[in-house]
Amino acid sequence: MPGPPDAQVQRHSRLELIDALRAFALFGILQVNIQSFVWGAGDPLGYFAQAPRTLDSIAYLLVAILVSSKFISLFAFLFGFGFALQFRSLHRAAKRRACATLALNEAQQAYRRRLWFLLGLGVAHGILLYSGDVLTTYAVCGFVLLKYADMRPARLARAACKWGIACIVFLVTVLGSGGALMEAMGPWDDDAMRETALNNFSLYTTAGYAEQLAQRAGDYLYTQIAVLILMMPMVVTLFLLGALAARLGWLRHPERHPDVWRVAAILGLLGLIGAVIGATLNYRSALATIGNLNLMAELFILFGGATVALYLCMIVKLQHTRTLGAAIAWLAPAGRMPLTNYLMQSVLMGALLTGWGLGLGAVWRHAELSLLAMVIVIAQVTVSRWWIARFQTGPVEALWRKVTYRH
Repeated sequence: MPGPPDAQVQRHSRLELIDALRAFALFGILQVNIQSFVWGAGDPLGYFAQAPRTLDSIAYLLVAILVSSKFISLFAFLFGFGFALQFRSLHRAAKRRACATLALNEAQQAYRRRLWFLLGLGVAHGILLYSGDVLTTYAVCGFVLLKYADMRPARLARAACKWGIACIVFLVTVLGSGGALMEAMGPWDDDAMRETALNNFSLYTTAGYAEQLAQRAGDYLYTQIAVLILMMPMVVTLFLLGALAARLGWLRHPERHPDVWRVAAILGLLGLIGAVIGATLNYRSALATIGNLNLMAELFILFGGATVALYLCMIVKLQHTRTLGAAIAWLAPAGRMPLTNYLMQSVLMGALLTGWGLGLGAVWRHAELSLLAMVIVIAQVTVSRWWIARFQTGPVEALWRKVTYRH
């Protein structure tokens, strides 16, 4: 029996909020990806092929401080949130056909199919379109998350704390001491790094598609190994926090969890400080040497990802205001087809920036690329709104669902 009108509106708003957050995260990721798309493996913020203009420096610093590592963290959190809801749906459907133990096994098998599909899609995307693919990492970490599927919230919270502590210790140990270790091993050959980076840049912006494949495959493999080694604890932590948020209603009923949001605001402010430090260090490194990766800057930028907690606090608090409510309604359809939009972003970047497309990446710099990302966002939201109004789900999402619910 349907609830009262107010209850229906609230349920609809909550679903819209999650969809809008997913779109918000996806479009933030694009702002970073578009800067590094034509450079291949290396710094996610890209490099300066020539001395930056003032607008380029502003664009670089804004993306580094406000965007880099924040939106991929939000996307991971929302992946965990979606996992909790999806697995509950799978488990309930299986219970109608089998006993509790068999139902749990059936639900896990169905979600494994979902992850295998995502992994295959990620590998194809990374090799054929964009070496900085994130789907591969999410799929691999999703198999870890599946082990926590039937845990009660208290145990889930303890698991998230353990993974979080392991993440901090690991990153501080590896990235914090990595720079000193590399310096002890001997000086870097700046000229060689510069030449390699510029050769890759030239290949991606001027060569044909077939000529780029081998380089992209190598960049994809290098990137995935580095990301899985460095970021797996962080991604799993965010997955678990997202699942916990879905189970406990942190986003559905924020007024019931004031302590959670108070801690989130503090962590977000600390993350913003780390982001400013990391962006400053990284900017200086980018000016000094093309192809150089400042590990200490990367450490602060990764910790700066906690800034997303501050974003969430502000959005959740202001979601019912007229302006933000309209923005949520505008973005939500794009968040209902995130896989389709994510893959289309890579197709569009390839068609516009690389040698097999228009080759704009060879002449456009950070400021123009940031503006192009905004144009792509507007186009994708417009198309998504048209598509969802007619088909209810994205084409890749429909295939993903068919693989999951093969029965």
